[in-house]
Amino acid sequence: MNNFWRIFKVAGLLLIVFICSACGTGTVASSDGVMKCSRTGNIDGATSEMKYELYYEGEYLTILHSTEKVISDDANILDTYEEAYKNIYKAYEGLEYYDVEVRRTDVSVTSDVVINYAKIDIDALLDIEGREDNIVAEDGKVKLQTWLDFAEPFGVTCQ
Repeated sequence: MNNFWRIFKVAGLLLIVFICSACGTGTVASSDGVMKCSRTGNIDGATSEMKYELYYEGEYLTILHSTEKVISDDANILDTYEEAYKNIYKAYEGLEYYDVEVRRTDVSVTSDVVINYAKIDIDALLDIEGREDNIVAEDGKVKLQTWLDFAEPFGVTCQ
């Protein structure tokens, strides 16, 4: 039972990090339509490296490419994160334009996610994530600035 709660807490944390994976407010999008963002952190017995590529057209986010890596020499920690990532992404299985890969090595677990907001079935995405407090606007699009504002408290920096 103790392991269940540990996995539940980690899955909750990963879900929050995943949903909030974006960049700090006040950053002006680059002229080439791509913004690169990152964040590092310490977890009990591990470190994390998070990288995000935000592709946009005008004021709208079109593609989010998220790469989150947990690094540890403790296999139990890696097992927990690998299981948590896989459990989170089960809900998105079969959702076209929401591509996920979870990779494991001896010292890391990496979650690689690509969400194509320009092509994805927004209603299906919202059925999974919920409509309340979601960054998707009523018109079914994601404004880049909304994403940035939502993520500001999480310490992600952009260039």
